[in-house]
Amino acid sequence: MNPRERVLRALEHEEPDRVPLDETIDWAHPHPWVYAANYLGAKTYEDLRRRLGIDLRRIGWSTQEELKIPSERRPGLIFEDSWGVKYEVTADGVHTRVIYHPLQHISLSDFEFPSFDKIFDRAAEFIRIWRGEYFVQGVMYCTLFEIARLLRGFNRFLIDLYENPSFVNELLDRLLKYRLEMGKRFIELGVDCIQLGDDVGAQTGMLIHPNLWRKYFKPRMKALIDELKKHGDVYIWYHSDGNVKPIIPDLIEIGVNILNPIQPDCMDPAEIKEKYGDKITLHGTISVQETMQLGSEEDVKREVITRISTCAHGGGLIIAPAHGLQPSTPFKNIIALYEVAKKYGRYPLKR
Repeated sequence: MNPRERVLRALEHEEPDRVPLDETIDWAHPHPWVYAANYLGAKTYEDLRRRLGIDLRRIGWSTQEELKIPSERRPGLIFEDSWGVKYEVTADGVHTRVIYHPLQHISLSDFEFPSFDKIFDRAAEFIRIWRGEYFVQGVMYCTLFEIARLLRGFNRFLIDLYENPSFVNELLDRLLKYRLEMGKRFIELGVDCIQLGDDVGAQTGMLIHPNLWRKYFKPRMKALIDELKKHGDVYIWYHSDGNVKPIIPDLIEIGVNILNPIQPDCMDPAEIKEKYGDKITLHGTISVQETMQLGSEEDVKREVITRISTCAHGGGLIIAPAHGLQPSTPFKNIIALYEVAKKYGRYPLKR
């Protein structure tokens, strides 16, 4: 069974030869992945993924070929993304804070959305290389909520949701149209899956009231998903950090097939599997706040085995770190995660 077949079997809630595996490299601080690659003798990012047994590939997010630690990120450095949002590198030289939100200074009518052509520069090439062997995904993270609050500013956008609905509706409608065109391009190129996502959850609950999410975001997400599925036989992935239990039934209702990352620090993956495991595939589930960053290799082993024993039955589980790993994460914990998952995640599972 090759990686693509393995993932497809799991997504259909059937048991493949083993639990599929994925990664979550944050290209702002890939430090532990670079150290793991050096330790394993992997020369490229693709070489590292093959050695670890990673079954999925992405277009539009992490198609870099070389693994290296960014050298240009120094404290105080200011840079601008394609949307015109400006960031400043914080004192640790790793993380950033937003210092400029375009829609606080430019009217929506005067704001030009960026071209997404650059994302597709090499997309066809990568899909051609990967498509037969791996499960290939087109990434459209920060789909609606996150890019809106980056453009407008977090506090200002939350106020807008209550006090300026006409502005919010116009902005979200433009974003919906933009994402739909982008998604169609991915489908035309032959991806298996479209990755959507907005961080609408915090550790203790939703960042906005579920009813507010249902008012503004659910109908647009449904329209986007419905239209994408009309254009191709694709799976839909949805990402949100934090505790999003109140809207999981809504996500299933509008056609989400894969939910990431099932952050175990604030949601119990076993509970999600018990309630929704026949309708949705769990992706992630391994703590980066505690286990990967602060735990030992033995701690990683225990968590992976626990996740397999409680969430892998009947398929519907893809194991990965629940977020990008912090630079302080021991690289041997990465190796332990994948080695343990490959050893203990083979079907039929031992009870």
